[in-house]
Amino acid sequence: MIVVPLLAAGVLSVVRRFHTLSALLSAGVAGALGAGVLWLPLDRAVELGGRQVALGEPMELLGRQLVLRGADRIALGGIFLVAAGLFLIGWRARPGYSFFALGLALLGMLSAALVVRPFLYGSLLLTLAAVLTAILVQGGVPGRTQGALRYLVMVTCALPAFLIAAWLMDLYALSPNDTGLARNIAIALLAGFALLLSVVPFHIWIGPAAKESPPVAVVFALTVCNSVVWFLLLDILQEYPWLAARQDVYRILQLLGLLTAGVGGVLAFSSYDFAHVLAYGVLADYGCALVALGTRTPAGLAATLFAAVARPASLAILSLGMALARGRVKSSEFEKLAGMAWTSPWMAAALVVGGFSLAGIPPLPGFLGRWPEVRLLAATQPAYALVMLAVTLGVAAGVLRGADYLLQAPVEAMPDSPPAGKERKIREPRLMIALIAVTLLAALTLSLFPGIVESPLRAVVSSYTFLSGP
Repeated sequence: MIVVPLLAAGVLSVVRRFHTLSALLSAGVAGALGAGVLWLPLDRAVELGGRQVALGEPMELLGRQLVLRGADRIALGGIFLVAAGLFLIGWRARPGYSFFALGLALLGMLSAALVVRPFLYGSLLLTLAAVLTAILVQGGVPGRTQGALRYLVMVTCALPAFLIAAWLMDLYALSPNDTGLARNIAIALLAGFALLLSVVPFHIWIGPAAKESPPVAVVFALTVCNSVVWFLLLDILQEYPWLAARQDVYRILQLLGLLTAGVGGVLAFSSYDFAHVLAYGVLADYGCALVALGTRTPAGLAATLFAAVARPASLAILSLGMALARGRVKSSEFEKLAGMAWTSPWMAAALVVGGFSLAGIPPLPGFLGRWPEVRLLAATQPAYALVMLAVTLGVAAGVLRGADYLLQAPVEAMPDSPPAGKERKIREPRLMIALIAVTLLAALTLSLFPGIVESPLRAVVSSYTFLSGP
């Protein structure tokens, strides 16, 4: 999981000009590793090169431990499979020649960050991975570096917080009764994860990145890279029971989540660009997930994980629509897409369905996470549940505004209008139509048959013992 993607990235960096070959190789490597890691027999020894190897046992490398827990295995398997799907989308969405090589290199580094112990080295690897992510997000587009640079700054600023937390943990091991040290460790870790998870006000990179960067590259950062951060947070809470027992940690998570969800919902409501719908819709989704996780219950963690599974499906559909829109009119602004539902129906369908799914509207995949979150909070914290419903309506209203523009009467149907421009007569690429159709079918299958992912997600939830309550 660490070495193979890095080696494959080196090969793809040589043949990156062969776009189709790079896309298919990267998708094949990521898909094979994802399927393989989900079937690894961690509970018994296997024979490799004539030696008996216990895959579930910790491994020493340069004096550091690499530990693959059951939850991390499922997480990495899912991340690799999501990356494989994004590589296939990148085949036609054209996110840049370096996307596939950088994506595989990132998978190797993110795998190492998730399994290395102690967590300090995981944060160091995340910082190194942020350099590659910034290049990937920038996509080779000249003069458009604001989103990528801000992302790099946010992740780099998180590193000192983790360094301080690791230093304080060494002191706390010598003085376990020092409550002041425990409080300071919690503050340092929360500050670091607030930066990594892009909660408000550290979300300033998402909007510019979605606006100026290739959609598939942004989705890679918002799903693959972000998922590793979530599981790193869960692993730290599992590894340090005294930290997981602090109720103030969960209260702060919920407050940050409410702020993030509220700001995301308001900004998505006021959007006039599908890039902003993507950016602020995913921000609202992050906030709702934090609120659910802050309940410190198995049901809350299950809702968070369901949201993490549904998020890539929603963003993949939306990114396909944005890629088509930018290919046609060089923009994803509502005004410039007016009337295009009649000439580019697949593009319009991807934009609207992806946006509604991100908002959490049934029966789309986003509803898988939003409904458990609202149902859980309605029984324990009704005010928070009302905020989530308002956020859902806010994001959906932003999508509806975009749909209104898309469904306006086409230029050809307006009286006394000049003939339609040549660009409106261009047919949608057939391979893009096929990708949109397959992605929509996969998303609909996931939303109608959630039992496909329920069993592994329940296994992940049961592996975290720091949770309390029903």
